[in-house]
Amino acid sequence: MTDWLSTQRLQAKVTFAEGYSIEGDLHLQPSTALHQGVETPLEMLNRPEDFFAMTLPFGGVTLVAKAQTALVACPSVIPDQDPERLAAAKSIFLEVELAGGHEVRGSVHLELPQPRTRAMDFMNIAHRFFAMSDDETTWYVNRSLVRQVFPRD
Repeated sequence: MTDWLSTQRLQAKVTFAEGYSIEGDLHLQPSTALHQGVETPLEMLNRPEDFFAMTLPFGGVTLVAKAQTALVACPSVIPDQDPERLAAAKSIFLEVELAGGHEVRGSVHLELPQPRTRAMDFMNIAHRFFAMSDDETTWYVNRSLVRQVFPRD
């Protein structure tokens, strides 16, 4: 139980494949082997476990199936990132249509080797979830529930 108490909470809205949604707090690990600082929602969603925990607004916890999660929306936060990585990344704007009819529009940041920097290359990466954002929201999108993608650059 001590691991549960040490997690960092982040407000989120989870939208399921069927279209309904729930709100609550995600639980992120206070550290990760990948970088200094708190685990990101993208890292949590791409861990191999099939479920993640979410604390509900009026108490209680639900275990959410990643396979049925279409979107996870969180307030946009500018992460502490390596300036060289940011300079090397390419941003593209995508419109994504999901099973169930949800649409999301935002930018994704590509950190792919040349010459594989197209939207198609990004969409074919093996990770289960990817991040899109605008000035206010970051969406974590389940690739397996994407119906189609429209690159707009």
